[in-house]
Amino acid sequence: MINISAEQGLRGTPVEIGVAAAVSQLPIVRGLAETLVLLSDFTLDEVADVRLAVDEVCSTLIGLAAPDTTLQCRFSVGDTDLVVRVRGIAAVEGLPDEHSFGWHVLRTLSDEVRAAQEPYDQAASGYPTIVEFRRARGKA
Repeated sequence: MINISAEQGLRGTPVEIGVAAAVSQLPIVRGLAETLVLLSDFTLDEVADVRLAVDEVCSTLIGLAAPDTTLQCRFSVGDTDLVVRVRGIAAVEGLPDEHSFGWHVLRTLSDEVRAAQEPYDQAASGYPTIVEFRRARGKA
């Protein structure tokens, strides 16, 4: 068991979790994101923003997900920001709709957002798709 305190911080130590690409798993990812940013000196407003942004990214990738796949979420806390990277396997080719309301919300809550998709992966039975966003500390 790892005991993490706010004094130790999490800077420079990425935290990763893999969950089923299912809506039922969203509370787990949101809870982890919230805990990490609370322990990393983000304000309460920033915590709420990160939690909502994580929810939006994961919900988007769950909507695109091939059956029986997982989301791999990586949280990297730096001295001045948090980078969240979520990877899933999309059932069909194509990036998330960058003109959707959800993408607009994500852009509003973060300082930088990008999405990428790799070619069809036979072993994964889908298209590996990554959405990454960065949120700077102290900009709420």
